[in-house]
Amino acid sequence: MNTEKHIRLAALDLDGTTLRSDKSLSEYTIETLKNAHEHGMHIVVASGRSFASLPEQVIQFPWAEYAITSNGAAVYEVHTGKRLRECRLNPEVVEKLLAIAEENHVMVEGFVDGVPYSARAYVENPVLFGASLYSVSYVKSTRRPVENIFAFLLEHKEELDSLDIVVGDERIKATLRRIISEQVEGIYLTSSVPTLLEISDEKAGKATALAFLADYLQIPQEATVAFGNAENDIDMICWAGVGVAVENSPEEVRRAADEITRTNDADGVARWIERKQLADSFFIEALETMKKSL
Repeated sequence: MNTEKHIRLAALDLDGTTLRSDKSLSEYTIETLKNAHEHGMHIVVASGRSFASLPEQVIQFPWAEYAITSNGAAVYEVHTGKRLRECRLNPEVVEKLLAIAEENHVMVEGFVDGVPYSARAYVENPVLFGASLYSVSYVKSTRRPVENIFAFLLEHKEELDSLDIVVGDERIKATLRRIISEQVEGIYLTSSVPTLLEISDEKAGKATALAFLADYLQIPQEATVAFGNAENDIDMICWAGVGVAVENSPEEVRRAADEITRTNDADGVARWIERKQLADSFFIEALETMKKSL
């Protein structure tokens, strides 16, 4: 008989994992998460997005209780907007990162108290600065434009949750990753999409944020599950009691996972959760039957 603990906390990456490729949630996923929540499972959104750019179609639902944002730099109680945990970038680190970005002629965007800002020119034409065509509508609808993003972020250097560097070329991305790793200490450096380097404080990361929430909710590590599809999900997938990669994940993410579920467009997250709930219900019924026979 399977005696593993029931899953009591599920951390869901959004883009490329729980959301379909058109950024929607299927009715099947909505109903599955609603049912899981009603049966005692805590649902946590775990995203590289800032709090203000989380999709309304997700956070409107009662089951979306908590949100890990900016790759773990800030954790929220969704429906009150209360910050439960934060680890902002060191102001000196911000200065170094902005200097590196300026020297290499790349665009940046910064998350200040959960709100994403970038240069007006970038927001108006993201592709010109290296963003993918796929991300254009997302950038235009979520970023607050400022005239001089470098000056703005220096002015708010003590309030930054995280900072993104926009790169349109894998060679430039690799070079900047090397430079930042060699020259800047005290950071968590990751990437969720090919066109971004995402930087937050060394105490950030989805894994540390998930560990915080598990402790906050008094849920043991082995009773947690994490779903993801990208580099910035790997630490969370490795930390959780069960780490699950969707089938559309790159090989490095699949290798880190305990299990593989179907793709984001095939409702892989919801299908795994539904299957787990069915298995748990059979286990509970068998346990009750065994108790009655004693």
